[in-house]
Amino acid sequence: MTRFMQVWILALALAMTAATAMAETVIGKNVDSRVILAFNVKEEGASAMLPEGWRAVTLPKGPMAGANMLVAFIDRHLALDPEGKPLVPHASRSLALVAFGVSPEVEGPRMFVTRVYETPPVADSYGNGAAAAISRETALSGPADGARVQRDMWVVAPETGGEIRLELSYAAGRPHWGHDEARPYSAAKPEFHRIYRYDQLADLAMSTALGKALDGEISFSSSVPGLDSVFDGREVLTAVLVVPVYVREVSLP
Repeated sequence: MTRFMQVWILALALAMTAATAMAETVIGKNVDSRVILAFNVKEEGASAMLPEGWRAVTLPKGPMAGANMLVAFIDRHLALDPEGKPLVPHASRSLALVAFGVSPEVEGPRMFVTRVYETPPVADSYGNGAAAAISRETALSGPADGARVQRDMWVVAPETGGEIRLELSYAAGRPHWGHDEARPYSAAKPEFHRIYRYDQLADLAMSTALGKALDGEISFSSSVPGLDSVFDGREVLTAVLVVPVYVREVSLP
């Protein structure tokens, strides 16, 4: 390849990257801590939460392999606008239900936010938000250079009734710092999606796919109307991911 061709290809690549960046609009940033549970639930129940024509699938690989439903407990410590100024309110809590689906009309699988319960004022970012009172109690105890015990208790009480409860206590491991990107779609508005670029400090507390058992105890229950098709007592917990630090930039395409 000639020197001219190398320069031309590099220039083209940079131009395409710039064009992609210009096509996106940053709408905010946030700093959270999270607890994510991965479940294998009944396929028909998960599929019923997806848009028409979509079928739920399980994750084929990775630490959450075998899961087809994620439950994300989100504690937002700071929300910023595109200029970096704090929003009002700057803090909130939410619970998001995420499923994965395929359609014969679309190439490849997609991640869908199927429902969000959030503390008022409801942002309703995906068109399926509902108000809820959400409490959290968390503690980390143990020596500075030794085994620590992480405790987390969440109670999510939607205004429509019922309750989602999580109680977790486990021996925290060595966390991993990493960067990633996600493009979740809305189950209520299937063509709408957001672009998330984030850095996180994550501790994989449990993974059946990797043969990692939880060194502790966990209890999860749901009595929320409309969720009994997925959480009927037969759901199988496949992974637990604890994220004490999550820093994200949010963009629209």
